[in-house]
Amino acid sequence: MMLETERLILRPIKESDALALFPIINDPDVASGLLTMPYPYPEDGLVPWIRKAQEAMGRKEQYHMVIVLKKPGLPMGVCSLSDLSWEHMNAELGYWLGKKYWGRGYMTEAVTGMVRFGFEELGLERIYACCFANNPASARVLEKVGFRYEGCARHEYKKDSEFVDMLHFGSLREEFLTHTAGD
Repeated sequence: MMLETERLILRPIKESDALALFPIINDPDVASGLLTMPYPYPEDGLVPWIRKAQEAMGRKEQYHMVIVLKKPGLPMGVCSLSDLSWEHMNAELGYWLGKKYWGRGYMTEAVTGMVRFGFEELGLERIYACCFANNPASARVLEKVGFRYEGCARHEYKKDSEFVDMLHFGSLREEFLTHTAGD
């Protein structure tokens, strides 16, 4: 399975991606926006995480895709659909990108491809995402892709021993397909 956009390829993550992804996940600026990834990231932690991601994908519980710039073809981040509920036909969107790729529209492009996959290929009805309130760039990605702001949960998460507010967003299949119809 492979998803292709104008400038990117999203493909299932594999163990050999760990070498390129480790410095990205270990960047304090990247890690500061992530909910579940520790910082500093343990050197021996990425390969086991990738193996678990592969197993979950085999069970159709999660889809962790590495984001690859077509040229030069190196991994630059990850985009995922996780916590899939086949009963309720929904999933949570997550993503992270290497700092040197920020501000170029890559994440919006990757997220659009991943959300399209979720709605068109997996048949999901709803995809949701959240980000820290102090991460306006992440919120902007979701807005550009057509996600609707659904609210702020105050002090929902504890990051680096401080409580932080979380912004919640969601998209329904029909809304997304209408939003991207001109693409």
